Amino acid sequence: MSRPDEAAAFWAGVVDGEDPQPPDSGIAAGAEAVTQKTSGWFHAICRTCGHTFRRGDRVVRDADTGEVRHLDPRLRCGTTEIEADTTDSEADAFAAGMLEAWPPADHVGVVTLTADHWQVARPMAGFRPPVCMECGHTFRAGESVVICPCRPHRGDERGGCGAAIHRDPAAGLPCWERWRPTGDLAVCPVRHARVRLGGEPR
Repeated sequence: MSRPDEAAAFWAGVVDGEDPQPPDSGIAAGAEAVTQKTSGWFHAICRTCGHTFRRGDRVVRDADTGEVRHLDPRLRCGTTEIEADTTDSEADAFAAGMLEAWPPADHVGVVTLTADHWQVARPMAGFRPPVCMECGHTFRAGESVVICPCRPHRGDERGGCGAAIHRDPAAGLPCWERWRPTGDLAVCPVRHARVRLGGEPR
């Protein structure tokens, strides 16, 4: 590599390492990028997987449609690669350590979402998916959330209104603590009904 090429590569690396990243002027068809808060697609909903674009999400602009899609095998979006096992022992150990050091209040029920939970966004669902009441992002399988303790319909497997909020500090989503620092929820944010601890309506 010649000296001019080395200098160009160096300064390109400097720009890539800036935090925050400069505003995006757009990415070319077929090109990849990392989502920043200044990205034009930040917080928009991906038309392929149904999830919002978060800061740090790797994306690609489709060469045919021009749409931005996630590059994340776990979302089955923008890539043909499929991870047989997405378990990361180091990440799991980190998450366990975070939860041990920062547990939720005893009366706060935390649920780890699976792909079967209806709160998790679906590809091509045809409607806007549920989003976190604090950060406004969609819910992804494997994330931990607090589900509203109201019970408008006894026996409803969705557990009441089903409104949810992230409680996943290891994933950088301490939304519950930002929204309810005391861990108490006296009024359902959807039905506006008062609730007691344990989820029984008053």
